[in-house]
Amino acid sequence: MTYLQEIQTVEASGIPYLEYRPQPELNEDIIITIEFTPETQSPGSEFHYSQPYFVFGDIVATKANWEHCKKFHLPETELELLRICAMEMVDSLTPSGELLSQPRWKYGLRSSNSKDLVWFEEQALVRVTPSNPDWF
Repeated sequence: MTYLQEIQTVEASGIPYLEYRPQPELNEDIIITIEFTPETQSPGSEFHYSQPYFVFGDIVATKANWEHCKKFHLPETELELLRICAMEMVDSLTPSGELLSQPRWKYGLRSSNSKDLVWFEEQALVRVTPSNPDWF
């Protein structure tokens, strides 16, 4: 249900009236998109820029921690959950701007009890969907 919120009192021809607008729904998701365009490569280049597998705010675990829990049949509460707080595109370029190798993403992670970022490569992480969101 949308409620109206009083914005201001406006006067027209000496007659005051209230101006209203709908209040935003509280349960609406806010989406923030950050985009950038990497410099274009020559059509014959064997390398290309790829979309990141993870995004800001994703909850992940290190693959080593996940495999340890799986190997010893530990409950998911034993996983160290980390939140992606930073992303960096790593690319190696020649002086003329051509890619020397396949660009890759690095992710800055922060645990729930730390302010420091720790950087990981994409292949070292696993996306985790905890059954209890209160863990993090």
